[in-house]
Amino acid sequence: MKMKWGRSIFLAGAVLMGVCSLPGCASNTPPPDRSQQEIKGDSDRMFDKMKQEERARGKDPEGPTR
Repeated sequence: MKMKWGRSIFLAGAVLMGVCSLPGCASNTPPPDRSQQEIKGDSDRMFDKMKQEERARGKDPEGPTR
């Protein structure tokens, strides 16, 4: 009987934590507006980072992963 109470309390706590976290995901504030220049700059940086990671992976002694 004691085991059932522990499981019930754990389940109730998990449900309560889940319900309490929902309002944080339901924010009504829109993301800040960004200019085309900012978006292009971010995409260029990410592309450069991706290319750098690909080059580093190419020098990996284990060879390609695929």
